[in-house]
Amino acid sequence: MTTLSSDIDIESKYITNVENLIPRPDIALKVLSMAHDANSSIPELAKKIEQDPNLTANMLRMANSSYFGFMREISSIKDIIIRLGFETIKLLAITGASAGLLNTPQKAYGLEARSLWNHSFACAILGSIIARYARSEENFSIYTAGLLHDIGKVLLNKPLHEATLSTTINKKFSSIIELERSMLQTDHAKVGMVLLQSWGLPDSITIPVGYHHSRDGKEAGLLNTKIITLANFLVESIGIRAAEPDKYLFQIDDFLEQNQNLPEVPNFQDNMETIIDEFYNKFNDAAVLI
Repeated sequence: MTTLSSDIDIESKYITNVENLIPRPDIALKVLSMAHDANSSIPELAKKIEQDPNLTANMLRMANSSYFGFMREISSIKDIIIRLGFETIKLLAITGASAGLLNTPQKAYGLEARSLWNHSFACAILGSIIARYARSEENFSIYTAGLLHDIGKVLLNKPLHEATLSTTINKKFSSIIELERSMLQTDHAKVGMVLLQSWGLPDSITIPVGYHHSRDGKEAGLLNTKIITLANFLVESIGIRAAEPDKYLFQIDDFLEQNQNLPEVPNFQDNMETIIDEFYNKFNDAAVLI
């Protein structure tokens, strides 16, 4: 696995006893592994998912939404696998598991309950659309990285809040990353990457998480990283935090005029209007599911 620097011990400090704060989503991770295994059977996969009632409920709710467009009700996990396939099962499993990890308020970041989830889910949807236009073959990894790119905020919320209360701050920070690095000697992207590495997720997911606020270096130049960086920036620019996405307005011409230094992603600027329209439609359909 790739690491950001030799300072990995700093990040490791913040994932010690992580189970008390972010329980490892073992069922979802096992489902991802089984869905990749050609020898896994549908009954085995369904049985594994059904060991987690909350995950099962979330997956069934999503599968029956207009987002997937099925007219007949899907009443079991086995139905989802048969009708929607293994790739969709992976998507539903990681989405259902992530919702439980990202729904809580994060006071240090000024985020109310569900704000982090709404932002993360939006990044996952937009990132996967951008990836498809870029003809990426790693759409699932990009979707997952979008979902989990800010998971480090859950880990740093308490220490950052405590640090800002106990420290006299005499300067204005240009970004939350700069504040984190000043107070904690690390940032949520680095800590999130180390956490996901400890869960055994691949570099195609962990590197974009670790570098989504970086613009220099080999890792920042990888397509997966550039897509997550771009999706995160776009979602922040749109202002998605609440659960009423139909009320957002986004002027593409104004955005491009004001942001000349976007990451270069194949086919993005030429198709930006279509990509944003598709994103709005999908997010409107999916945002209230979980």
